[in-house]
Amino acid sequence: MTTQDKFVTSEVINLDPGPSRASSPHAYLAVRRRLTQLLIAHTLVESYHRFRKFAVPYPFLAPASLRPGAMGTTREYKLHHSALVVLMDGEMPEKLRKHFRCRMNNQVNRKNIASLAPGLPALKDYDHASRRVNHERFDSLLRTLMPMDFSLLIQKAKSQESGAREFQLTHFHVKIERLTDGALRSLGIQLGYLQKGLYERGEGFVDDLEKKFFEYFNFYHNASGRRSAAALASQVLSRDRKTGTVFVSSQQDRRLTLLSSTSQHHDIGVEQYLLFILNEKEMAAFGAWGEANGIDFIKGFVVCQLEEKGIVVLRVRYEHTEAAMPSPDRAPGAACLNPREKWVRICEKAIMPLHEEMPYAIRYPLHAKVIS
Repeated sequence: MTTQDKFVTSEVINLDPGPSRASSPHAYLAVRRRLTQLLIAHTLVESYHRFRKFAVPYPFLAPASLRPGAMGTTREYKLHHSALVVLMDGEMPEKLRKHFRCRMNNQVNRKNIASLAPGLPALKDYDHASRRVNHERFDSLLRTLMPMDFSLLIQKAKSQESGAREFQLTHFHVKIERLTDGALRSLGIQLGYLQKGLYERGEGFVDDLEKKFFEYFNFYHNASGRRSAAALASQVLSRDRKTGTVFVSSQQDRRLTLLSSTSQHHDIGVEQYLLFILNEKEMAAFGAWGEANGIDFIKGFVVCQLEEKGIVVLRVRYEHTEAAMPSPDRAPGAACLNPREKWVRICEKAIMPLHEEMPYAIRYPLHAKVIS
């Protein structure tokens, strides 16, 4: 095994989804990664620089807040960028449109933007082709529409220019319409905590189930607004076994959350991104490790240096515990709900690159032996 092979297998997590051709099975993963990189830049990196511009200390999250079930804050930081984006590998099926308001009047086009968001400075330069994710001006269109209320929808749709099906930003101002009670009942039945009806085990049980419902997505039980909408949207896609990702960031929790569903099963993948400070020893270790492997760690991974410390983007992946997974041995409605039992746990931490061209993340903490 070469030094490079050891470097790849021990400390690096590959991010390369493969070819991004429209016909490739990896196309969705390539689009997902591009959106992740764009939203990290918009919601985290640019928010940090916005705080600095106005001479306001950035509200970094405490490491303890990464623990499942950690208490959230109700304070909103107005300088922090928010986002709510739904990405689908395919087209939104008709039967799900009652949950995602996708109509003619909120399709992404010049007329609708002028009607729902008059006065946007970018409207006069609007190019309909920029709806395509691979278009050079897609990033600009995404940033223009993201501050609006509700969600953006990116799906595979027929291109007016080529006639081929491509990933496009097709709708904006998309309302997520689903009752929380329906979501609770669906999840309760899926996991075996309910047999048929939501209130069959009493109102106290429903209160506990609602708290665990938001914990399932690693949100605190007071989650509302965009985070609540993201949880409901993700569950709808998962219940229907649609491959997709819901991206959400709010001014309260100051992190970017990705909720991913697939066509293979009902489980939802949870990963969160946040700005994180590496101390002096960690910066020295990562810098030396990068130098030993031909990587400029500061250029590729550090948002900003604070004397000997460094700000990076940390990705935390979570997995569901047995309590949040269905069991074939469990009779419907027979599972015992323990409010103190955790439904998610941390399974991986990694430092993300700042540029899409970098094909890997670096595990955190760094375990490699560094020769000084």
